[in-house]
Amino acid sequence: MLPGVTVEKTFFRIFLSRFRGEIEIKYHHPILEFRPLRIIFLLLFAVSALSSCARPGPQTLSIVDPVHQAKTVVILTATDRIPDDKKSGAFTSGRSDRLRYSEVTVSIPPTHRPSKIEWPVADPDPRRSFAVIGRRELTAEEFAALARGASKSPDYGRAGIFVHGYNYSHQEALLRLAQMAADSEVEERAILFDWPSRAEVTGYVADKDSAAFARDDFAQVLADLSRAGVRPTVMAHSMGAWLAVESIRQLSLMGKKDVVRAIDQLVLAAPDIDIDLLRKQLSVTDRLAKPIVVLASKDDIALALSKRLAGSVATAGSLDVDDPRTRELAIAENLDIVDITKVPSLNGTNHDRFASLAAIYPQLRQGFSTPVAGTGAVLLNGVGGAISAPFRLGGAILVQ
Repeated sequence: MLPGVTVEKTFFRIFLSRFRGEIEIKYHHPILEFRPLRIIFLLLFAVSALSSCARPGPQTLSIVDPVHQAKTVVILTATDRIPDDKKSGAFTSGRSDRLRYSEVTVSIPPTHRPSKIEWPVADPDPRRSFAVIGRRELTAEEFAALARGASKSPDYGRAGIFVHGYNYSHQEALLRLAQMAADSEVEERAILFDWPSRAEVTGYVADKDSAAFARDDFAQVLADLSRAGVRPTVMAHSMGAWLAVESIRQLSLMGKKDVVRAIDQLVLAAPDIDIDLLRKQLSVTDRLAKPIVVLASKDDIALALSKRLAGSVATAGSLDVDDPRTRELAIAENLDIVDITKVPSLNGTNHDRFASLAAIYPQLRQGFSTPVAGTGAVLLNGVGGAISAPFRLGGAILVQ
């Protein structure tokens, strides 16, 4: 455990450890000089090409019979998407005027590799792919009670909430959380807050509006969990980080300090939030019990596109831990900023590195030892100190 970080065992709290990267991507090309629109087009093309493999459709959610060799994880979901009337358990990108809750049991194939999602080629086959083997709808009260967990469990009252980012479908968000929960091998309840992303690379502006649309609903989920005695760790990715911070800001302005205090920790993975906006949001947000953790990568292609589209100077997810201004921000806003630039990327955009960290939790929890060249953790904590904690990666744990 790094000095100054007070966290317990949970598949989201592992993101507080741990990697230092020193890769900087610089674009120098005479044709591209002073042509921002062309740069935006090329960045958009790159992101689209890197994520344009055939994407899983609603058939991924078909319920199948379990197999004995497969591991299972249970996911609680809260969504304000409109249900797909053509497929039971599926959802569209439409915005619903109410929250819907469910409990979904996902089977993890015996051949599963850490950080990967083994998508079905056609119909789900639990021997070879992730598969849904159970689903039931819940009331808000049932959802909150299940989130609290069993009274005799050591994780009673603890839960991890995943808020997905831009360009996610319901099935993609659900199975990404199932992968992280399976790889981390912890028992606390896993909760998905699924807001109505368009799940299209070209849907960035529409997703911004949908994230804003979902603020009240996520605030409601946090309030319901607080009343039920749940202390969640919120792990919000990309545009979902803006949604999470904005919802907590809203709760603060409404005077719901008890709900904000119930949040055990907030982790922002590759947050797509303008730095000035984040500072403004936090200025009127009640301070959380623990520092907000920011997982940043200096070579995040998706955030580079976001900066170009929005005309931002910098986003919180692309901060450079070596920049003195980053240190000043950490001090002022009680942040722990972790550089994960050297964590392997899942799809080439360098925007989903957070999902790999769950895979090495079994190794990390055994403690730190001899460093491997080129690795080590840099944490800028809330008092502005840089803490190095080298450790052994255990061979090719992170090789994709």
